[in-house]
Amino acid sequence: MSIDRNVGFNPMRRSPTPEYPLLALLLERPMHGYELHRVFSQDLGGIWHLSQSQLYASLARLEARGWVKGHEEAAERGLPRRVFALTAQGRGAAEEWLYQPSRCSVQIIRLELPTRLYLLKRLAPQAIPDFLARQRTEILRGLERLRAQCQDIPDHQPYNRMACSLRIHQVESLLAWFDQTFSDIGGSL
Repeated sequence: MSIDRNVGFNPMRRSPTPEYPLLALLLERPMHGYELHRVFSQDLGGIWHLSQSQLYASLARLEARGWVKGHEEAAERGLPRRVFALTAQGRGAAEEWLYQPSRCSVQIIRLELPTRLYLLKRLAPQAIPDFLARQRTEILRGLERLRAQCQDIPDHQPYNRMACSLRIHQVESLLAWFDQTFSDIGGSL
């Protein structure tokens, strides 16, 4: 299933949003908003800062896109809870996002790589080695693209060269971190 890029919800966007991780959490099972927030905050709170109001706004956007469907469910105590489940389209979008490597960007990888690994560990741990290999390949391709871009910058644009050089050093550091981290743990988390 391919994601409809015309709805303004694109995994290749510049700044990642928590919507795809929320979708992927729902791959495990339907959950109510409070439970989603608890799991998200407890296990991914050092990566993503998501208030309850932001979570409910994200769920409303996902429901408007037809990717989740909410229904009221009686609670043992108190008010009924709204439980969210993936639609077929939402399941496809969640799976597509979960298994694809992140674009070569230090900011995006900082948010998405630990998130994807956390979710893969919960949902499909056998997929982690292949995922890591594809992520490393994506980082290497990004580094090659940056180096080619820097070579194309004219000498009379020293500030553009400076910025490009900084980006190269950041991605080289990311690659060194990646190799060190995943060789230390032997590919298992």
